Amino acid sequence: MKIHAKSDIHLLSCEAEMAAATALQEGSVIQQLQQINDEEKLKNRMAIKALIRCTHFLARRHIPHTTNFDELIDLIVSCGAEDLKGFLERARLNATYTSKVAVVEFVEAVGLWAEECLLKRLRQASHFSIMADECTDVTTTEELSIFFRWVNMDGQPVEHFLDIVPLKATDAKTIYSALVEFMKDKNIQISKLVGMGFDGAATFSGKHNGVQSLLKKILPHALFVHCHCHLLQLACVQAANATSGIKHVYITLTTLWKFFHYSPK
Repeated sequence: MKIHAKSDIHLLSCEAEMAAATALQEGSVIQQLQQINDEEKLKNRMAIKALIRCTHFLARRHIPHTTNFDELIDLIVSCGAEDLKGFLERARLNATYTSKVAVVEFVEAVGLWAEECLLKRLRQASHFSIMADECTDVTTTEELSIFFRWVNMDGQPVEHFLDIVPLKATDAKTIYSALVEFMKDKNIQISKLVGMGFDGAATFSGKHNGVQSLLKKILPHALFVHCHCHLLQLACVQAANATSGIKHVYITLTTLWKFFHYSPK
């Protein structure tokens, strides 16, 4: 027995038995690699989450993200963000997700997530109203801003901006088609539309060929309301231009506001 215990065959058998016992405790090589891979994925996801939060911080405060993202990441890493620091050290140079392309993708991803959260709530509503207006941006592109108003599950009315849609033209049919296509693309049931709020321009409020009249052809129950804020603004402008006293009050209030707003004290 003593001679056998010292033999190579017996020693190899003992090593195999110990290896088998260790494998049962720690798992097979494939399982161990899978476990390491899962841990690596978790660390990477935590790092990406930190990068997205940095992007969200810049976007919410209207800070240019493509020019300030790298500096913000360097600041956070220098303040002791070990997970993010480890990720940047492990990652390849073309996979650090700190480039201008990556931060733009982060902004788009946050936007899509926010939009989907709003759309989910909007689709659950029994009915909703729409408000829209068109304008020209700095690149001379005609755009249509779209807002929706509905009642939440708790009974509270909410109003949210959803999108800016580029327009090929600013006539009523083009705007009408853009609104209908937008609701179809976002899987919003147009039959739930019960109210419309537009300005007083003929393109929107025309009784025969305006956007509201085109929508009423497919939604006879929908009510059109000329935007009260817009009406008030038009009345104020006209009254101010017609009355020197009111005009003087506006100028005085604006001057006072600027004086206090820009004062260092």
